[in-house]
Amino acid sequence: MNKILFDLRACQPLGHIKFHGGGMYGYVVFEELCKTTPEKIVAYWDKDRFLEQSTKQLIEDLQIESINAKEKKLVDILKEHDYLFYSPLYFKEYHQLSNLSSPVYVTIHGLRKLEMNRDSYEIKYATNILKKIKCIAKQTFLYNIIKKRFFNEYVDFFKQKNVSIITVSNHSKNSLLFYYPFLDEKKIKVFYSPSTSKKENENNQKQLNTKYYLIVSADRWLKNSLRAIEAFDLLIDNKQTDASVIIVGASSEKIFSKKIRNKNHFTIKGYVSKKELEILQKNAYALIYPSLNEGFGYPPIETMKYGTPVIASPFSSIPEICADAVIYANPYSVEEIAMRILMIEKESIRNLYSERALNQYSIIFQKQTEDLRSLTNYLLGQLK
Repeated sequence: MNKILFDLRACQPLGHIKFHGGGMYGYVVFEELCKTTPEKIVAYWDKDRFLEQSTKQLIEDLQIESINAKEKKLVDILKEHDYLFYSPLYFKEYHQLSNLSSPVYVTIHGLRKLEMNRDSYEIKYATNILKKIKCIAKQTFLYNIIKKRFFNEYVDFFKQKNVSIITVSNHSKNSLLFYYPFLDEKKIKVFYSPSTSKKENENNQKQLNTKYYLIVSADRWLKNSLRAIEAFDLLIDNKQTDASVIIVGASSEKIFSKKIRNKNHFTIKGYVSKKELEILQKNAYALIYPSLNEGFGYPPIETMKYGTPVIASPFSSIPEICADAVIYANPYSVEEIAMRILMIEKESIRNLYSERALNQYSIIFQKQTEDLRSLTNYLLGQLK
């Protein structure tokens, strides 16, 4: 076992989601492994689907061995080669690897399907009647069946003798131990998710002079953007703010536009480039992130590096990563989200949380850097 087979498919689009947290995490880990020991890495990915151009270039420049997933099945590769297998995301397909001698290392970012798999607002994100019907069925008579299925799926995977677990926060580790008490705590390795964005050169960044709040990952009901939008509508109705709101990550504008009353205050965007997102994060008055569940939570900490204040939910891993550097709001209460926005409208409060944001980012970034090195050393240390 002298090479790591890295499943880069985890970095490729998931359904309609082109960029996702687990994928961005995977890109960074892959790059670090390749730069450390390029001769020990084998990339496995679908060459007909999107992959970041910089990652393709890295594979070419460092002459990383590469296998097209369209041409060879994962299980067949591991039967033929003495590889250590690693994936930055879990897929059900990995159950097929249970009878192999190859060690399997997978990063479990969280147990979202068990911790948070329904919300009354989920149906509002459905774009057609069929999706609405599926949502109703999932939330009512199918709920317990689906949850049990998810639970059993993970049980079968975690009990595979050749499986080792990596996770990204202490919250996620303790979630694993709570739901699956048969797991050995010592065998669950925690390495904070590495930083996935780089500060743009200040001189090259476009400056946005309009006061606006930023909402990201709009498409996903788990990120809870609709309640944040409703909070802004309330404040605008009451003439308590005249700020603009930029909503990013909306593949269907209709989901949001038909629910917004003060349409002239909102700009709805689809998926934007990394560079544009960085500009939006840097220039925002504040990020509103009332997420219902996070294994780590990239958007708040990545926005805080610019000293941009954040209003976030106090759920799952967010307090662990953000500490006292953000303003917390009950994500289920539109009114409380509105109260927190009203709070940060005061310049003195905004300045306080801007300073706290920079300090907390420095602390977490240092740990992210150290943990990325520790993660790659841990994986390479398992090779013979």
